[in-house]
Amino acid sequence: MPERMLTESEGYSLLAACGIPVPSHQVVTSAGEARAAAGRIGYPVVMKVVSPEIIHKSDVGGVVTAIEGPDAAEEAFRTIMENSAARAPEAAIAGIIVEKQVPGGLEVLIGGKTDPSFGKVITFGLGGKLVELLEDVAIRVLPVTDDDIRAMIREIEGYRLIRGYRGEPPKDEEALVRIIATVARQFAENPQIREFDLNPVILYERGASVVDARIIVGDTAGGEAARISVRAPPETFYPRSIAVIGASASPNKVGYSVLRNLLSFPGNLYPVNPARKELFGRTAYPSVKDVPGPVDWAVIAVPAPLVPGVMEECGEKGVRLAIIVTAGFREIGGAGAALEEKVVEIARRHSVRIIGPNCLGVMMPHQGTSSPRAARSSPPSSTGASRRSSGSQASSASATRRTSGSSITSGSPNRTRQPGRSPCTSRRSRTGAVLRRSCARSPGGNRWWR
Repeated sequence: MPERMLTESEGYSLLAACGIPVPSHQVVTSAGEARAAAGRIGYPVVMKVVSPEIIHKSDVGGVVTAIEGPDAAEEAFRTIMENSAARAPEAAIAGIIVEKQVPGGLEVLIGGKTDPSFGKVITFGLGGKLVELLEDVAIRVLPVTDDDIRAMIREIEGYRLIRGYRGEPPKDEEALVRIIATVARQFAENPQIREFDLNPVILYERGASVVDARIIVGDTAGGEAARISVRAPPETFYPRSIAVIGASASPNKVGYSVLRNLLSFPGNLYPVNPARKELFGRTAYPSVKDVPGPVDWAVIAVPAPLVPGVMEECGEKGVRLAIIVTAGFREIGGAGAALEEKVVEIARRHSVRIIGPNCLGVMMPHQGTSSPRAARSSPPSSTGASRRSSGSQASSASATRRTSGSSITSGSPNRTRQPGRSPCTSRRSRTGAVLRRSCARSPGGNRWWR
C-alpha cells in the first residue's frame, strides 16, 4: 500500500495497544455527536480536526481547547469545520476527535524516521510549538537500550526542566524512559511504520501522556517485521575463523589488501576465489561453502551484483557476521538501493549480522589484526573493533547506539545536532566496536575479483 498518515484515533489505538498512555477520545461527525461524546468523556475536553491532509491543526484553526459544557462542544464542532473549510479547502475532513483535556505539564516530543542510509532512528527533545525554534533534540539509531534512552534524555539542554528547575519538582523520568523504549521497540519491529511524531507528550511528576500522534505507515521491502536483537553475542567480536570472499593475488585489487591485512589473524583464515588454488601460501576455496571448517566472519569483496548470492552461501554456511566492503548499493540510489534491500532480506532470513556495504573493514585491536581494504591505520584506544565505511575518511559521528559492551556510531551530513556540542559523543571508556559512516558517496568502480 502507498504511504499514508494514520488518523489521530488510529494512532491512539496503536499506542494504547502497546501500553502507552493516551487520553480518552472519540471521533464524531456532527455537532450532536460532539455534544454526546464530550458528556461521556467528561469535561473539560479538546476537539481537533481529523484529516490526513492537515498536519499542523492549529495553523488552520482546527483545534479548540478548554471546552467546558455541551453547548460549547457543539459550537466548537461548527467552528473547527468552518475554519478547516476556509483555510484548507482541498483537505478531506474525516471528522473531529473529541478527547479528554489532560492537565498541563512539561511538553516533550518523541519522533522516529526511516533514514535512507542508517535505517530507523528516533528523536527526543523539548516539544510543543517551539520545537523547530529550539532545535533541542537528541538522536539515536535503533535499536536502543534503556541506558541509551536515559543518556539521550539527559543529553538535551532542556533536561534541567525534567530534573527540576528553580524549585520545580522533578518530572517522572522513568515513565518517559518506558514510553520511549516501548515506541522504539514497536518502531523497530513493525516494518510498516515509516515515521512518527508524538508531540506533545505531557510529562508530569508522576506519569506521562501522549496528546497528539502523527504516524505514517506504508509497505517496506522485506515484508515481515525485522526483529532486531539489541545485544550482540560477545563471541561475535572474537572470531576464530574468517573467510575473505574475493581474495586476490593482484596488489591493485581490494581482495589483495584485505587478505594481506588479515595474515596476522591468529585463527583460521580462508581465501575464497574460484580462479585460484592458493593465495599467500594458503589454500583457496571456490566458495565459502567449500571451506572445511566453520566460518565465523566473512569479508566480502566481490562485485555488487554477486553479493546476494554470496550472502546466501554465507547464511547456509552459518556465518555470524558479514563485512561487505563492496560499493555500489544504496549510496548510488535506484538499482543499488534495491540490491541492498535484497542483501538485508537474505541476512535477516539467515540471522547474519552485517557491517557495510561500502565499508573499509574492521580493526580488531583485541586480536592484534585488522581487515581494512586500505593500508593499516593506528587502532583506536579501545578493547574491541573499529569499522569505517564509505570512503577513505570517516566523518564525525551524529548518532550513537550501544550494544553489549559495544559503541556503534553512525554519521550523516544532514543529521540534526545541538548548538555548541559535538553530536552524540559516547560516554563509555571501554568500547567493543566503533562504527563510523562517512558523508562521502562513492559509487565504487574498483576491480574486485581474480
